[in-house]
Amino acid sequence: MGELVIKKGKTRDTATIAGLGMLAYRIFPETGRINVQLLSGEQEECTIVCEDGVAFSLRGEVIRLVVK
Repeated sequence: MGELVIKKGKTRDTATIAGLGMLAYRIFPETGRINVQLLSGEQEECTIVCEDGVAFSLRGEVIRLVVK
């Protein structure tokens, strides 16, 4: 299981997860959600609740959200 570590005060940023490549995320404070978009290869995205420990899947790989 991979981890996506985000800083809650930074509403837009990028991260890299081994095996998946580069991701971009955007936090929507008004809804408490985060949109995560896979940038390498075929683009894929999902929108999840922005809470520590939430698990989501991109390209069949489970990723756990870590909010700091």
